[in-house]
Amino acid sequence: MAVPTPISPDVLYPLSFMRAARSLPSLTYEKIETIDIPEPYRSLLVHEGDMTSRLEAHQECPIKVSCLRSSSNGKLYFREVMLQTEVDEKPTEYGAIEVNLNALPEEIRPLVLQARQPLGGILNDHRIPYSSAPRAFLKVVPDGPIVEAFGTVEADYLYGRSNVISGYNGDVIAQIVEILPPL
Repeated sequence: MAVPTPISPDVLYPLSFMRAARSLPSLTYEKIETIDIPEPYRSLLVHEGDMTSRLEAHQECPIKVSCLRSSSNGKLYFREVMLQTEVDEKPTEYGAIEVNLNALPEEIRPLVLQARQPLGGILNDHRIPYSSAPRAFLKVVPDGPIVEAFGTVEADYLYGRSNVISGYNGDVIAQIVEILPPL
């Protein structure tokens, strides 16, 4: 029997974990209420679905993964990513994800490890039931690594969320931090 993956009390996890592994300073952020998130960020962040389909609808274009860094111990898979439009590679999200590989059907694990398609897209394409539960909404001060990931950031704050994706049986599939570029 698989041991359930605990949900980290740190709302920036796994991004905080990946930044610490690179000896980067902690992000400056604050948790905010949904009412304090301006549009169009609110429409993109405040929901219980996957970000892939929201971003694809907003961009009117399929989304792909650009993997910045990844690691795996065979059970947990971590990756820091930039999601981009397939057509012109426009940045649509920066973030980090921890995927519990044991919570996924064996046949889709290689697709996750290939890091070409966002997890939400894989789950949707393979009709794997899941629920998405935002843990916190974030107002983040963009620092050097975030500006570098997006290419440029002309904003004092970026908006994002901390999210947990669970399977139909309650097992945690993934913990995610998702940060949107200036819109």
